[in-house]
Amino acid sequence: MTRNRVRVTAATLAMVVCCAGVARSQGTASSWLDEPQPEPWNQPRLPIPAATRVQEGADHRCRALARPPQLEEDERLHEQGWDLVGPFQGGWQMLVIRGTAGYDGMCRPRQFQDFVFLRGAFAGTLSPRAMDSRSDGALRRVSLQGPSRLMAEYDRYAATDPLCCPSRTTIVVFDVPSDGQALRPVSVSTTGR
Repeated sequence: MTRNRVRVTAATLAMVVCCAGVARSQGTASSWLDEPQPEPWNQPRLPIPAATRVQEGADHRCRALARPPQLEEDERLHEQGWDLVGPFQGGWQMLVIRGTAGYDGMCRPRQFQDFVFLRGAFAGTLSPRAMDSRSDGALRRVSLQGPSRLMAEYDRYAATDPLCCPSRTTIVVFDVPSDGQALRPVSVSTTGR
């Protein structure tokens, strides 16, 4: 009976430790989104960054769900190792295309990025580094605001937020210059949900 009690205690302890790691949020570190005026990271005429290598643990069917390249810009991203995720957005000679380097176990993007093209030229990314789904700073939605502006919404997690439910949203307005210069953030605001 003592042996069984030790096994049950060990199993219970393992579940508590495991579940505590799964339930905690991803947002406790400082982020570029905490700055009222982030430093621009995009530079004119930079090449499209290559997708980072992600250790694959996801189901191979996740990759089969990627959107096939349709546009020249899609092809350019695909050549750099990005899988295309979801539909592209376009208007005012601007395109926003999401690419991912990998997937989690639920086929959500890991190490993803949104790329902006203006009249076919790469204008920059919507984050200074690749993002993971369900983590602080993950890009949720992009809205084209006209020929020279777009707005991006990012999930913000507090230390106590469950992974399903970030408690805040940060909105960043980007200037999309028409003179061939790089995309740059111009304002940041954070609100609770």
